Amino acid sequence: MAEIVFEKVGKSFGSTKVIEDLDLTIEDGKFTVLVGSSGCGKTTLLRMIAGIGPATSGRILMDGKDITHQPPEKRDIAMVFQNYAIYPTMSVRENIEFGLKNKKVPKEERDRRIKEYAEIVGMTPYLDRKPSDLSGGQRQRIALARAMVKKPSVFLMDEPLSNLDAKLRGEMRTELKRLHTDTNSTFVYVTHDQLEAMTLSTKVCLMETGVLQQYAPPLEIYNKPANTFVASFVGNPTMNFIPVQVEGVQGEKAQLSVLGKKAVFTAEGALEKLGKTATLGVRPEFLPIREQGALTASIYSTLPAGMETTVKATCGDTMLTSVVFGSVDYAVDAQVHMDIIGHDIVLFEDEGHRSVGVGTLEFA
Repeated sequence: MAEIVFEKVGKSFGSTKVIEDLDLTIEDGKFTVLVGSSGCGKTTLLRMIAGIGPATSGRILMDGKDITHQPPEKRDIAMVFQNYAIYPTMSVRENIEFGLKNKKVPKEERDRRIKEYAEIVGMTPYLDRKPSDLSGGQRQRIALARAMVKKPSVFLMDEPLSNLDAKLRGEMRTELKRLHTDTNSTFVYVTHDQLEAMTLSTKVCLMETGVLQQYAPPLEIYNKPANTFVASFVGNPTMNFIPVQVEGVQGEKAQLSVLGKKAVFTAEGALEKLGKTATLGVRPEFLPIREQGALTASIYSTLPAGMETTVKATCGDTMLTSVVFGSVDYAVDAQVHMDIIGHDIVLFEDEGHRSVGVGTLEFA
């Protein structure tokens, strides 16, 4: 296990700054997921931990030891790549054993570890097969086993499931989460898939254009996003962003005009100063369709998916998204009533788009 600390770390490629003055602590034994859109700097961050893309400035510490310029082979890490990087001419057993041979681990110990970790990833029946005879998911398991037998302090994973089909990705997420529990190692995992970030992580590190947007447990990211970028990135369907007029602020309460209706927003703590306009963030599950709802909307479309249905409706010029439990259907242009419920309604300032409070909304 290992704690990894970034102190004012920067990374540039020529005159292009990819990451600047990053302060971040990846906690010992946790499953930290680096997530963001393409080009946000998450893989660059992973490569700096691995030592295959050294930091331009600042320091990287592992358990208090400066590893900023330490070569990869001196770091107690194992890395699993998106494209598996397994040897096609070697058997499964030989692929798993390769790193141990290089480290001159005795044969008896190599055999013991191969047996142990092949069992964990479910590859015991395939040890004598070649990778070409196996499925994509099985090849990914080989790469995982090869990393695990080294018993590293840190597992680094760069989008390891992106080449798999949806069903297999779901199964492998379960295996990875179990693997983290069984090994109690520090996992650092890169993905652009927010569902993977939410379901796998102990903490999510959400980045955009090399800047850390929020670093927190997944449910905190979901329920208390730091800004509108975080709120829009996490969650599917995405959060509703409703423009509101601010008519007054006193303590933890704000008087608002929401889609033509008077309402009071009550935050968990005192609200910061707001301008004349703001944005209300409402998750689709907090926007139910109900007979006595305060808002009148017109159905735009319904998207049944078995367990739940996504409903799009227009209220004035604003498109709203609601998630309804079960398979339901509404006629296009039908009139419905909607409400805003729950304790995790977010109020964002228009300037800077930061969250200024999380709480409840009541219509007058």
